[in-house]
Order: sequence, then structure tokens, then C-alpha cells
Amino acid sequence: MTNPTLINDVRSHRKRLRLSQQELGDLVGVSRQAIVGIEGGRQIPATTLSLRLAQALRCGVDELFRLSTSTALSARLAPGVAGDAGARVAVGEVGGSWVAHRLPADGTVTADGIVSARVRERSAVVEPLTDPGLLRRNVLVSGCAPILGMLAQRVGGRFADARATWLPGGSGRSLDLLEAGLVHVAGVHLSGAEADHSSLIRTRFPGQRMLIVNLARWREGFVVPAANPLGIRGGEDLLRPGLRFARREEGAGAHRLVEGLLAGAGAGSARLAGPEAGGHVEVAQLVRCGTADVGVAIEGVALAAGLGFVPLTEERFDLVVPAALAGSGPVARLLETLDDPSYRTEMAHVPGYDTDLSGHVTTLEAA
Repeated sequence: MTNPTLINDVRSHRKRLRLSQQELGDLVGVSRQAIVGIEGGRQIPATTLSLRLAQALRCGVDELFRLSTSTALSARLAPGVAGDAGARVAVGEVGGSWVAHRLPADGTVTADGIVSARVRERSAVVEPLTDPGLLRRNVLVSGCAPILGMLAQRVGGRFADARATWLPGGSGRSLDLLEAGLVHVAGVHLSGAEADHSSLIRTRFPGQRMLIVNLARWREGFVVPAANPLGIRGGEDLLRPGLRFARREEGAGAHRLVEGLLAGAGAGSARLAGPEAGGHVEVAQLVRCGTADVGVAIEGVALAAGLGFVPLTEERFDLVVPAALAGSGPVARLLETLDDPSYRTEMAHVPGYDTDLSGHVTTLEAA
């Protein structure tokens, strides 16, 4: 909990009048940077400036500024996430601290709270949209497997004392978030020598007892238009002039796989041209709409989109969990769901996934 904090709605009122930050600054006699700071909660305007803002925005001062409620939460912000006032966020408690992750702006995911003020670069005050007691039951799971969304819904539907939120992200980012204490669970998939993940996890978490829990096995490969009209088969085909490749972020399992393919083709330093995709599903969407000619993703998304698929490798997708979190509470509920008959029945009807080892646990002792 925090002491009352000043919350402002300057941005929403400015957008209502279709004013730019520069235009509003000109109207009230301050710089654009000052407006940016006020809207982001990093600057508190003096009384005179507050009155000028209210006049320019055709509203009362009390409509622009108010004190936070007693339920406001002081939360750490996930890296790479803007924390300006008004941001919709998913919220959970990790290691005794509140954590906030910004949600997509399209409104497809229900928010747990709204950022009301930036406190520091990596922390903010969040106004919860539900009882904080319920947010303490929220398991934050980062990973790129689309079935994590289904798993999260199953947790919330099966248990009254647990819920889960899927935060899409590549393997590298997910492990970074777990290491920083910003999620409870990280999903990871790697190819080649790191495929069992044990060595990587021992290196990243040497002082902790960790669990590696299998979620599924899958094939990863080239996602191409139906019938593969360009005949994409290997890494050398990605070097064709004019080819548009759906790129993934550095650190993602798909990115590492492509790096290996290019190295095998003698072009390890090559930079492929094309749009960037935020995950497996987006790779398929880019290929399906013709924005990209090819991308690397899992077989399941290619099948679901009616696209062609050229297999390159088989992989495990594992959940990485600190053992201290897995024994009880909401995280334990999420792991229990892997053995839920309804979940397993549904998974059996999702194409492209092998769940024979789902729920299998490997324990790594602290070094």
C-alpha cells in the first residue's frame, strides 16, 4: 500500500479535444516536455499551471487531478514497458512485491489495474480494478507458447484460490523476467545442445532450487504459404534477394534457430529483411496476409492458419519455476492443472502439440 498519490487525467482530456502535447503546451505557456512529464506523472504542476490546464482543456481542475484511493499499489514495472499514467496493466505479487506488466492497447485482455502515476523509472502507482486480495492469487506466466493462454484460463476456471495471466514473450525475455523476480513462471524452448534446458537453467539460477516442468513437445520450422510456392527448404533459401522474412526478437527460440541455419549456410552475420513478429501466431498472420514470405514458428500455428509447414527441429517447451514457489499456493495450482483431465482432453484436440511428457518434472538443486 502507498500514501495517497496525485493522479491526473490530463492525457485523456487532451486527446478528447484532439490536441497534441505541443499544442497544449503552447496554450498554457510551457514546453512539450513539461506536458509529457505531467501526463506521465513525473511532474506535479503548480496551482497556476493547473488552472491554465483546466481552462485549456475545458474542464474543472478536479476533473484533471485527484488523490489515489487507499487501495493504490506501489508496483515494479517490467523492463521495456512504458509506465505513463493511464497504462493498462496485469498485476501480480512476486516475492512480496507488486509487479505490473503493460497489456496490449487493443483491449483483448482484461486489465488488473491502471497506472496512475510514475514514481521512478521502473516503478509506478497502480490503481487496482479488483480486490488486491484476488491479485495476490494471480500467477504471472511469460512465454511464447499459445497454449499458455488456454492453460491460464483453465486455472481460473478450476480453482477459486488461483488465477493465471499469460504474458507473451520469447524464451530469453521470459528468463530475464523470472531472474528479475517479475514473473512466477517462465516458458522456454531451445534447439540443439541446449534442448534439455538443464544446463541453461543451472547457469541462470545457480543459487536456487529450480523445477523444469514440461508443457509440450512440438516441431518448429518454416511457416510458408500453402504449397510452399517459393520452395523454401533450408537456411540458404532465406538469403534470396527480395525475400521477406518474419523476424523474431533476439533471444527468442525461433531467433536462435534461424541464427544456426544462417551459420550453417555460411552467412552467420547476415541480417534478414522483413517485418518483426511478436510471437508464433503473429509470424503465421504475417505470412497469411502476404506481408512476409516465410517465418519460423511452431507447427500448430501453421496448421491453424491453413499454411504450409517445413519442419526443421523438434523441441521441448518447458515451464521454469523456482521450487520455493511450486510447493503451494497459486503456482502449485497452475502445475496441478497440467494433470487435469479436461485440460488434457482439450490438448489432445489442439493440432501440433505432443503432450505425452506434459507435467514431467526435472528438479535442479542449487549449486
